[in-house]
Amino acid sequence: MSDVEEVTDRFDSDLVIAEHEEENGEEDVDDDDDEEEEEEEESEEEDVMGNLPPIMKARVEFLRAMHRKKEELMQEYLLERAALEQKYATMLEPMFDRRRDVLIGLKEVPVEYIESVPNEENIIGIPQFWVAAMGHIECVGELVTEDDVECLEFLRDIRCEDSSDGKGFTLKFFFAPNDYFTNEVLSKKYMIPNLLLDDEPVLQQVTGTKIEWKEGNSLCFKNVKKKQRSKKGPNAGKVRTVTRQERLESFFHFFTPPKLPNMEDMDEEDVDALEEAFDHDYDVAQAFRSHIIPNAVAWFTGEALDNEFEIPDEEDNVESNSPSPFPSPVKDTEGESPEECKQT
Repeated sequence: MSDVEEVTDRFDSDLVIAEHEEENGEEDVDDDDDEEEEEEEESEEEDVMGNLPPIMKARVEFLRAMHRKKEELMQEYLLERAALEQKYATMLEPMFDRRRDVLIGLKEVPVEYIESVPNEENIIGIPQFWVAAMGHIECVGELVTEDDVECLEFLRDIRCEDSSDGKGFTLKFFFAPNDYFTNEVLSKKYMIPNLLLDDEPVLQQVTGTKIEWKEGNSLCFKNVKKKQRSKKGPNAGKVRTVTRQERLESFFHFFTPPKLPNMEDMDEEDVDALEEAFDHDYDVAQAFRSHIIPNAVAWFTGEALDNEFEIPDEEDNVESNSPSPFPSPVKDTEGESPEECKQT
């Protein structure tokens, strides 16, 4: 018997055993909703299977058993892949630590890189590194305002921590003490059961840090005072001052994820708008996780743009009507398009 035949026979035997155990096993107690869904699925299966000749039914049963075995193997694969990614994430940590230390000026680069380079301005680290990198990716850069740039100058590091089971990740933004908020770390957590699969991501839960803004320095909202005149009641004709919060455009809204309202109260247009909000939020998260964090220096210098896009000739460049709030670390990059965000 060949190795292939031996493996196939063993696989078929496992399927028969699995089928036998499944037939004799006890049924789990499910919730009412799950039972209703299962009944509907079983009804549909019965409709299909009921129209098949007996020999075809038997073959389909074998294929279904084989499919279940495949699913078991896929679960093993996902666990091993998650463990492998955790292993190499741990190995990368010292490199990211060294990058952070260089950026904030805690440590200097090896002497051979700077021995003949003057530093007459006494520049510490690489100021505005992260905000420059963020500005080169469209779905991130379009969120950042000029006021945000000043705050993001205090951004010391960005990290991504994947969950040990491979079913989610957490983005962490580390800030130096600043005049805007008291938080040292702002985070955004995504729970995605199928993160390691190529399927459309299923967002199970998204949570973000509540930003503790210092009084009068919020970048997301501002207090607006308005005078109102009472028209009815004993206070008719009297004027009172009402303070309301007015929303401002800001990158820092990213840490407040979209909320899922009661779907029964939404029409199709509202549902589409909500889906778009969640999609854009996840695009931004993946831009950090898959592009900015692992390839930060390439996004800072603009090299990542060169790799993604064909740079147009000078006569093809179109001048922008409004100046960008982002620092431009590379000369002659005017006219390049920021990298579009894609879910990966």
